[in-house]
Amino acid sequence: MNSYRYNLRVFKSPLLILSLSVVVALGLMSNPAIANTKDSHCRFNGEFKGKEGQLSACIWSDVGKGKWIKFTKRNYASLSTYEKTKFLAYQEIQKLYKSGPLSSISHTYFISKNLPAEFKSRYVNQTERASRYYDQLFPKLVKVNAYYQTEKDEQYIKSHPVLKFDFEMFSSWFKDWNSGKNLDHNIGLAAWYREVEGVTQGHTGVVLGSKSQLKNIRLYSEQVVAHEYFHVVQDYYKFERDRKGYDGEDDFATYYPPIFREGSANTISFGVSMQSFEDYLLLYQVFLAENIGKYQPKIFNSLTNKSKVVSTLNLIEKRSNDPEAHWASYSLGALTFEWFIAKHGIEAFKRLVFNQKLGKTFEENIKISADITLDELYDGAAEHVFLGFNAAKTAKSFS
Repeated sequence: MNSYRYNLRVFKSPLLILSLSVVVALGLMSNPAIANTKDSHCRFNGEFKGKEGQLSACIWSDVGKGKWIKFTKRNYASLSTYEKTKFLAYQEIQKLYKSGPLSSISHTYFISKNLPAEFKSRYVNQTERASRYYDQLFPKLVKVNAYYQTEKDEQYIKSHPVLKFDFEMFSSWFKDWNSGKNLDHNIGLAAWYREVEGVTQGHTGVVLGSKSQLKNIRLYSEQVVAHEYFHVVQDYYKFERDRKGYDGEDDFATYYPPIFREGSANTISFGVSMQSFEDYLLLYQVFLAENIGKYQPKIFNSLTNKSKVVSTLNLIEKRSNDPEAHWASYSLGALTFEWFIAKHGIEAFKRLVFNQKLGKTFEENIKISADITLDELYDGAAEHVFLGFNAAKTAKSFS
């Protein structure tokens, strides 16, 4: 099940786009994932434990057996080609971090009294941590409203001037959470920079089951706060273009293809939320492993070599090309822009985000921002994407 969903409504001028979805020089790297004993009581895929920076996670094979995996430190020279690319990207993302007072972001929090106590400070801390990465991405002071709500806050969400627009997409989650189901997930609640009732501000946040417990939450959920928050950054720079409107989802994707809109948000949020390179590798391993195997989306069956990865990246440029294109963009896009950041640096990625304000298509934007074509992006990233999925397949090949 997706950790968050996406909805898009388009109006022709004005437009309302509704889309949901450390700083250290590391001298030591990670070993391949290793398993604990069969008596380690691995309960579900994505379960995690340990101190931040030294996490272990549960991974499940297709035969329904689980094991604990973790990554331990080792020298850079011992890393695989795939891991070296990840390390370079992780280092580049850490360059965004600001240790001093924030200069471009102010927060207002809206935290439900129904939110489980252990998540209240956790989500605030995750928001504050993300702000230290995103502060330099805004040229002036931006107010960001952060909402952390539950299914018990249904009426609040339904009547809220910002949150109400995507209310219907939460119905199935609220039903499950009221029944005590799917409590291992949180999902995006708000992810916009937009004008509401004459006031233009950022809006971010997640919704969580009121009966959820940290011990039962999947590792992937740890980056959802940072992911939704990064959409505020993206939206800030496409705000004026949004106001002109788009001729449907495919036109929108011409400017902001899913691998950029959602995939690169994952690239950044993974690096922001994981407090060591070892945990960063772990999160990717678990995330990719959840997308392959017996129950994988059919679109991932095509990732058998580099050329087929390129074909798949072309296929998912627009959601209308394949019903699984949007979901595939989270993983394929995360790896694609991880490669991009490792190859071209965080400054090139920042230009790609900032240059959305030019109102150009994505193909034009990437040429302006990084001096590469869209075909060169796909061809360059394809091997990294292929290696990432292969690593995940190996990790879950046990019985």
